[in-house]
Amino acid sequence: MNQRYRFLSGVVLLLLSSWPSIRATAQQWQDTLHEVQVSGLRRKDTLDDARRRFASSQTLQKIDPVYLDLYAAQSLSNLLAQQSPVFIKSYGVNSMATLSLRGASAAQSAVLWNGVPILNPALGVADLSLLRTGLFRDVSLQYGSSAALFGSGNVGGALLLDNAPAGFYPRKDLELRAGAGSFGRLEGSLNAAWQGKRLKAGINTFWQQADNDIAYTDAQGREQRLSNARLKGAGTLLTLDYNPRKEWSTVHNDRLYLRVWWQRYHRQIPPALFEQLSVKEQEDISLRTLLGWEKNTRRSTFYAKASYNREFLHYQDSMVLLDNEHRVQQYYQELGWRVRLDNPDREPKRGKARSEHSLLLFAPLQYAVADGENISGSESQFRPVLAAAYHFAGYSRKLEFNAALRQEWVNGAAAPVLPGAGMRYRIWQLQFAGARGGIDLRLTANIQRTYRIPTLNELYYFPGGNPDLKPEQGWSQDGGYAAAFSYGAFSLKHELEGFNRHIKDWIYWLGGAIWTPHNIAGVHSRGMETRNKLEYKAGQVKVHLGLNYVYVLSTTTDSYLPGDGSIGKQIPYTPRYNIQCNVGFQWKGALFFNYNHTYTGYRFVTVDESQYLEPYTTGNLQAGYTLYPSGGYRCTLAAQLQNVFNTAYEVVGARPMPGRNFLLQLSLGLRR
Repeated sequence: MNQRYRFLSGVVLLLLSSWPSIRATAQQWQDTLHEVQVSGLRRKDTLDDARRRFASSQTLQKIDPVYLDLYAAQSLSNLLAQQSPVFIKSYGVNSMATLSLRGASAAQSAVLWNGVPILNPALGVADLSLLRTGLFRDVSLQYGSSAALFGSGNVGGALLLDNAPAGFYPRKDLELRAGAGSFGRLEGSLNAAWQGKRLKAGINTFWQQADNDIAYTDAQGREQRLSNARLKGAGTLLTLDYNPRKEWSTVHNDRLYLRVWWQRYHRQIPPALFEQLSVKEQEDISLRTLLGWEKNTRRSTFYAKASYNREFLHYQDSMVLLDNEHRVQQYYQELGWRVRLDNPDREPKRGKARSEHSLLLFAPLQYAVADGENISGSESQFRPVLAAAYHFAGYSRKLEFNAALRQEWVNGAAAPVLPGAGMRYRIWQLQFAGARGGIDLRLTANIQRTYRIPTLNELYYFPGGNPDLKPEQGWSQDGGYAAAFSYGAFSLKHELEGFNRHIKDWIYWLGGAIWTPHNIAGVHSRGMETRNKLEYKAGQVKVHLGLNYVYVLSTTTDSYLPGDGSIGKQIPYTPRYNIQCNVGFQWKGALFFNYNHTYTGYRFVTVDESQYLEPYTTGNLQAGYTLYPSGGYRCTLAAQLQNVFNTAYEVVGARPMPGRNFLLQLSLGLRR
């Protein structure tokens, strides 16, 4: 304990000694907390942002910069579990955490980094516990299938992670951050960037360690401390942007960019509740690179990107003399062209509203190779793609319509064609006199064909892989409305959506000593979501209240297994209810306080619902205070108290989660 506080004190003194040369880089506390976008996306500097307008009829939840800053030293799994209504399936301390959207499995939820899929091609999932929030400028959730746009595996939705694009104007940023918390947690990070008229270079590096000796109650009711639970991790993200032109224009520009992201984690795997002890250890090393080029004109964008990703996993269990290495390599490239079919410079005819027609043609290619002790030899997948998308906005943007079509080939065999279409229509817009507010009401509807090919592990894992697996495929539909009301200091946003999805040949692992994936003949997922946000501003104080609620029924409708008891039963580890609430205030853009409360319903452990885990609730407090919030210099002290009521709970069976714990962060920075 003393070592931790000596470390923090030393870092604080170091930062304070350099105070005259330090200004702020992290985002300022925002005056608004817009979590759900109701209006169309405006064009940004990157094509990946512009691509989202081709799915404008689908809900996009953008995590507010306030929370990105508060959770910068934590994993995305913690951020999303507390600040979104999605289900994060956490396997406990130092173990995997995966994402589930609208009752989809983890393998049916896409994760994209600057438009590049970073799901492990062998596992088919991304471990969110190894993705640090502070590495990303934007974190967004897109709900609903967009397989035609984002490819195989995008069944329930997508997690979109982006880094900041260059604006090419003179600027210098520096931020130093240190933190300490419960269970021996220590960490530090450096985020620096230099930007000129032709070049931008940046580095974001971090280090962390923790003992993670949490208290829990064992099967005999005795208080215990978790053993074999140490964690060490470090990583660096390097960015480079280059402007080939002498002058930078937001309309006509060229951009070359490079991203290199390396990280390494060493995790001890603690014992499950049914184990006496554990000596398991796991090392995760990943290298992700991205090289891209964009050429933007008034009406079109040409782009090319190439990415090479390599992941290495080393798992050891000396108790059973197990020593496995698993290596995965993935190459991804994409060529594309986005064009405005109408002429934005031509004035519309008198009495006619301007209509916008946009077309996107793109050709991704993905090649993945996996090898290791649990793969018989070296197995690979080669997946070229041809795809097109169309977007229409007209009638003073009252109506937006988008459609997409995708054709993939998997190792030379054509996959089913993936069509999709959606619309958003504003049925009522009213502006109050005196510009004191207004009302906006819109309807949305979507239909998409879904498809997911089996992963390399599902096909070739030894022992247990099933090379006879069929791809998952089906159709999904969703629709609802979004309403926004504001008057004076008061504003309210409300969204309600229903969704329906039928999947044939859903893949699920079954077994005892040896687990094997099987195709469940049919799964029907349906439910509803509502997102609500209330704000009131009184002088220098802004109060906010948010409530998100999700209800999901995801049940087996057909089975290939004789006497299967899963018919009509909920898919394991798919909670029917998820509730997330935030209430708090901001003062002068400097002081921020928020209380977060979550509820997660029953999770059935078996396919016949014979075993289940109890629902749980957690309360979490976040607070931060910033000196000079609008100036160039900045000093921020942030604190979090997690699991305020010390709830004993398990997200996954026999894997206890941390009780009450705290985290303190101090950051100092400059911006010139």
